[in-house]
Amino acid sequence: MKNSKQAWVKQALPAAVALALAGVAAAQDGAAAKANDPSVVVVTGFRASLNSALNTKRNSDGIVDVIKAEDIAKFPDANLAESLQRVPGVALARGDGGEGKQITVRGLNAGFTRVRINGIEGVAATGSSDINGSTNRSRGFDFSVFASELFNSLEVRKTSQADVEEGSLGATVDLRTARPFDFKGRTFSLGAQEFHNTLTDKTQPRMTALLSDRWETAYGKFGALISGAYARRRATEEGYEGAELLSASADGGFCSPLGASVQNPASNAVKGIDAASCGFGVPRSGTGAAWSDVMGRLDTYGGTIAAPAGGSGAYHPRIPRYRRSQTDYERTGITSAFQWRPSPATDVNLDLMYGKFSNKRYDNYISAISFGRTLAQANGKPQTSIVDAHFDENGSWDYGKFNGVDIRTEGLMDVYTTNFRQHVLSGGHKFSDRLKVNFLHGTSDSELDEPMRATVQLDAPNVNGFEFDFRNNRNVPRLNFGIDVANPDNFTFAPQEADGTLHGQFVGRYLNTRNKLKTTELNGSWEVNDRLTVKAGASRRTNTWDNHEIGSGGNGLPLPAGVTLASLTRQIGGFGSGLGGAGVPSSWAAVDLDKLRAVYDIECHCSAVPGSEYNVLGQSTRRVEEKIDALFGMVDFNYDLAGIVWRGNVGVRGAETEATSMALINAAGAMVPNVVTKKYRDWLPALNLTAQLPRDVFLRFSAGKTLSRPEYVDLAPSATVAPFAQTVTIGNAELDPIRAKTYDLQAEWYYDRNAMVSVGVFRKEIDSFIQTVSERAVYSSLGLPDALLLSGGCSLTGTPGCPTLPSTNVVVSRKVNTPGGPLNGLELNLQAPFNFLPGKWSNFGLLANYTYVKSKITYITRVDNPTTAANEQLTVTDNFTGLSPRAANLTLYYEDPKFSARVSAAHRSSYLLAVLGDVLGHDNTTVDASTNVDFSLSYNLSPQLRVSFEGQNVTDEPLR
Repeated sequence: MKNSKQAWVKQALPAAVALALAGVAAAQDGAAAKANDPSVVVVTGFRASLNSALNTKRNSDGIVDVIKAEDIAKFPDANLAESLQRVPGVALARGDGGEGKQITVRGLNAGFTRVRINGIEGVAATGSSDINGSTNRSRGFDFSVFASELFNSLEVRKTSQADVEEGSLGATVDLRTARPFDFKGRTFSLGAQEFHNTLTDKTQPRMTALLSDRWETAYGKFGALISGAYARRRATEEGYEGAELLSASADGGFCSPLGASVQNPASNAVKGIDAASCGFGVPRSGTGAAWSDVMGRLDTYGGTIAAPAGGSGAYHPRIPRYRRSQTDYERTGITSAFQWRPSPATDVNLDLMYGKFSNKRYDNYISAISFGRTLAQANGKPQTSIVDAHFDENGSWDYGKFNGVDIRTEGLMDVYTTNFRQHVLSGGHKFSDRLKVNFLHGTSDSELDEPMRATVQLDAPNVNGFEFDFRNNRNVPRLNFGIDVANPDNFTFAPQEADGTLHGQFVGRYLNTRNKLKTTELNGSWEVNDRLTVKAGASRRTNTWDNHEIGSGGNGLPLPAGVTLASLTRQIGGFGSGLGGAGVPSSWAAVDLDKLRAVYDIECHCSAVPGSEYNVLGQSTRRVEEKIDALFGMVDFNYDLAGIVWRGNVGVRGAETEATSMALINAAGAMVPNVVTKKYRDWLPALNLTAQLPRDVFLRFSAGKTLSRPEYVDLAPSATVAPFAQTVTIGNAELDPIRAKTYDLQAEWYYDRNAMVSVGVFRKEIDSFIQTVSERAVYSSLGLPDALLLSGGCSLTGTPGCPTLPSTNVVVSRKVNTPGGPLNGLELNLQAPFNFLPGKWSNFGLLANYTYVKSKITYITRVDNPTTAANEQLTVTDNFTGLSPRAANLTLYYEDPKFSARVSAAHRSSYLLAVLGDVLGHDNTTVDASTNVDFSLSYNLSPQLRVSFEGQNVTDEPLR
């Protein structure tokens, strides 16, 4: 299969029904008085939030986009990430159940975007199913952790500025929670929703509340606020996955038919392999024509076996499988804020925030597992014969029939919780009308804890008649497993046979990932005159990332007398009704974890259950601490020359980073720390210039240098060996940051009241990129202890079925700095209230934007030459991973004093997910284009009561 799109998952949120009871009691103020004056038009709700955001954008320096809360504790969308996708250049990456999780900005993924909450950087990480990004160990921010009602504004800054923290190559996103001085007096708000999902057929609650007040005291003005949000939800996904694509020759290739010029695999008495069989009870039953057709294609990576015509073979799914995932989560958030203004010249603010995101996820798969196994890994792909094959007009392998295939039913239960805590103390004092000093100190602490990730696999080895068939449905293929997968008696859970045949396995894992970021800064501004203001400041930031993972696992265990798999399994029923794939099984047998644990408690992690003990020598314990000292100097200017107002800022930021990276590695059977320190210094100039031209036209130009630091997980100097796969993964603490020069030019025309149209171009000259590179090397040349091989159960003198020795030629994967390349883009944006229409038609409005981005990044696809001992570097030029060349958003809205409605469509084009070309024979992975449509309706029954009805993903758009 050369088509490198490998999974189709239905992430449906087709109907969200919300009844919102917004009880608000506020002190009488000027706005209320104006509302009673028929000569004054008061704009509220969604339209008011648009107007406020537009005013902020208009008055800013640099390229900034803003979204404001449309009411007390009411953000425009159910999820912050879904609000952000309305910003030009922002595209959404969705998590489990299709909810917005992370963002890309101008084609740069979440790791290139810094998120600040109340002025200090924060990282919020959570888990996810594998197809939706798996566990987040990166610098990327998971917006799904927080309820949107906790915030009243978000700002996306796409250009650098000397007084804004460095570290962002994409954008800096500022989130701000509510403060008591945002309101005129005592304010109370209460909201409740019921959410219904058609895949889960279940309603789930969502509640919010806010209480704020302020007082005049003898010691000045004082205010206090507390807000909270709670949601419980079940999200369900169904779909097909290929779990990567591999060339036919990868992992040892397929079993050659009788009479082939070269026998594969080679004879092996222990495994029962000879000229007539590929294993015990596994005859060479393939056809010569199908074998030659498959193996003789695509001389791309160089085959690891001698195939007809010397090719690497056609591409096939590594693990063709169906999946059902069900996630139950609870999301709780609390904010509180205290403000004190002892005098007009002094203000002090304390912002506190707590968030908890708890999940239980159940994944079930039915798969053909042997396509992703080597001969050493349980007699996998090399024992599988190709009976028939068909290729489409593009050369993609769209149908195959096979004998000797291992079928697996797999169940996974993942329990994880993200806790987020933050406190920020800030304030300022005016020493005079021209001199002001500000301070800030805060800590952001996020911890992802996963006490249980239990996986149980039941196998049916060497099944004949398995088929994958993409000919009638490119999204969901027909998989004929060759057996009745609903019958538990067709599967086994028993010890491994002497020849390596598996009869089931179980795997466990504990994981804890913590990000703690502390910021202290002091800055001041001196207004030299009405046209010039000088600003300067210094800061110390400490970013600490801790990651601890430890696993357990073993092969199947003998079932006690009288216990059968029928008594330990349940049925996955009602599957595939919305997938549209003919031949998709409606049910299959799956392990019941509670019943299995009653027989063998595989989660006891104790000697009573062999294999359940944690593998102490195979743990992954890593830590990265960054100390960042920064200072900046900047001048704000505002001049009127030739009838044009020129304003902006120019300055430079200096940052010195000292990164201390540590990983525990296995040295002679003991875990010892490997510590590496790297220090670097950067000077980052920045210019933002705005020309206010006649007729409310603004022309903006920005230029600067910026950087994005490597991911923590890549910096950790760890070393992991997979003896059966003969692969080694190594961390690289010497990675340099990704540095770039950036340029922006944008024109904005505020052609009518609360209306704007803009066009902009941008360029990022990226000096380097960080990419995983794989190459072959003898294990002993890597400088790693031989004892690392023991972690996989191997002996240094060699053990049958355990092939990696110090002298073995292994595949080594590590992150390296590679050449970068340019990134160029175009942005168009329109905010158009229909003020020109008569009567109620003037209540309509339109939001629209379009972004086009193109980049040229040089990827290394192989550092290997399969025919010689020398390494040979092959490269390819392509877009950034995660970059959709085209993204567009469209919102049509209507709003009058009582009724509000809007429908939104967000489109992103196909993008490259991963460049996997390497010596292992992987193909690239791409994600198809998608368009998500949402809507919202609300009606104000009274000034204190609003009823709303919302729908998300109403067209049932899948992820492919």
